[in-house]
Amino acid sequence: MKRKNLIYILVCGALLTSCSDYLETPPSAELDENKVFADRTLTESYLTGVYAEGMPLGFSMNSSDADRKLAASSTLASACDEAEEGAEWGKGNSSWNKDNHNNNSIDWDEDPHHTMRWETLRKCNILLERLHEVPLDQGDPDFNTRATGEAYFMRALVFWEGVYRYGGLPIVRRRLNASDVTTLPRNTFADCVDSIVADCDRAAKLLPDYYTDATKKGRANRVAALSLKARVLLYAASPLFNTNHPYLSLGADNNLIGYASEDKERWKKAADAAKDAIDAVKASGFYALYDEGNPETNYEQMWTLPDNCEIILANKKYRNFKVSEKPLAADLPSWANNQSWSDGGLFATFNFVKFYETKTGQKAAWKDNGGDDLLDIYESLDPRFKQTIAAHGALWNDEVGVLNFFPGGAHSVANDKTKHLVRKWVPRTLKVTPPLNTVNIDWIVFRVAELYLNYAEALNEYYDNPPAEAFQAVNLVRARSGMPAFDNALTKDEFRQKLRNERAVELAYEDHRFWDIRRWMIAENEGVMQGKMYGLKLSPIVGQPNKAHYVPYVFERRSWSRRSYLHPIKQIEIDKGYLKQNPGW
Repeated sequence: MKRKNLIYILVCGALLTSCSDYLETPPSAELDENKVFADRTLTESYLTGVYAEGMPLGFSMNSSDADRKLAASSTLASACDEAEEGAEWGKGNSSWNKDNHNNNSIDWDEDPHHTMRWETLRKCNILLERLHEVPLDQGDPDFNTRATGEAYFMRALVFWEGVYRYGGLPIVRRRLNASDVTTLPRNTFADCVDSIVADCDRAAKLLPDYYTDATKKGRANRVAALSLKARVLLYAASPLFNTNHPYLSLGADNNLIGYASEDKERWKKAADAAKDAIDAVKASGFYALYDEGNPETNYEQMWTLPDNCEIILANKKYRNFKVSEKPLAADLPSWANNQSWSDGGLFATFNFVKFYETKTGQKAAWKDNGGDDLLDIYESLDPRFKQTIAAHGALWNDEVGVLNFFPGGAHSVANDKTKHLVRKWVPRTLKVTPPLNTVNIDWIVFRVAELYLNYAEALNEYYDNPPAEAFQAVNLVRARSGMPAFDNALTKDEFRQKLRNERAVELAYEDHRFWDIRRWMIAENEGVMQGKMYGLKLSPIVGQPNKAHYVPYVFERRSWSRRSYLHPIKQIEIDKGYLKQNPGW
């Protein structure tokens, strides 16, 4: 399809778009709109198409279409301090880590939904306009009400996916027709947040807390709507947006890229919204922190098992993953993806590894000049480390055995600069040699642990000293992984730093870190989005097979520009004269 004006797409975008299998197959593009809304089944399939287009997805399914992510590895990890990707051509390496962007590359650099987002929003508005026409189905009498709630939720989610990337965007809450064509300007950031929150509230009034019908798993529910509201208000209260002095000035239009004012009460709203979502979790009797009583496996099972009690909403668009195909193949080196040659691999930076505390809650005993106690340090770390990152000496699975990252070792590959392979999203049950097997993996959109961390952060930022409720919230998350509680004597600043560390560890590789470092305004700090990135060089110790020597080294110096706190709107739209570009682009 030729590139189109954003507003033109809102008016003339195709009603029906085919997509990959997801819950059900969307209706044929040959059907007209009236036929769709005269049939409950077709209407539900049309709504399914909105999910397929609009739900966040951290997996890189290919290198070309809207589900490409960074084209090579999955997640945004390689575009921040979480990881380094093996493929030099991936957008983490070729764009973000070199600050290599321009005004027309953002759809390839990070946001392939830059244009599609407006088509999806138009479909949400069509649903909200016509759902009342759908005939009552006695087999599913709640469909019209529930589907209306889903449409409100998806409109909020899809619009939010644009706003936190770009700031204020045009608010379109109805279907635009040819006679309505106009050049709509950007609305203020505050107006956009208010619009999204209003849709979350509308959705929450219409949706059930959860679904027991397996065919409805992956659809919006009331707790998801409350979770979205909590995330939106947390971001909105954060330093990137809640400030008198934006990261770069846009002059009289500073209210497009934030509130253009600082208000502590925004943290209170964020805390209240998180508390509402937590209360809904508790009242549901359905959701909870995943905890089977074993800190050594709890965390891994949380991200491995689809539809477990912690997952509030997940993207279930793709099924049957195996190591030889995307998304996993791009995150794995050749020994793990059944390839004779591969530039795949997603490797955790040593910068990130150092976020993992010891099991007693202290900083790990890493030495700048290295040491002979590598395996001892690994053994001392937070149990979540082994459930997230595969290090030298760790068991990959029963088939592969213990990993050997020494030079010339069985699992040493040339493009591994860090010696820490990201394990997350690769279940241990997957075979690496034929006959290969498959598993289903859900991309988590909202889960219970995030709500507790959101609540703790907002409370700490609102009060002069962290209140007891903030400690209680974060300690629940840590306890299920066997980690000790925060020291009750922490100051506000100390709590902030320790909570940010906890958030990095708990939400690792779930596409939170890339955005957290922006909303906290720390992306420019040394070792975050710019400066020295570290890996480890390993070597055996003669006569001591159970020991390993390590030396930290700088494998890369990354670059960053403050303009990247928000994405640029594509210049082809700016040149039409009705949208204001973000500062620095």
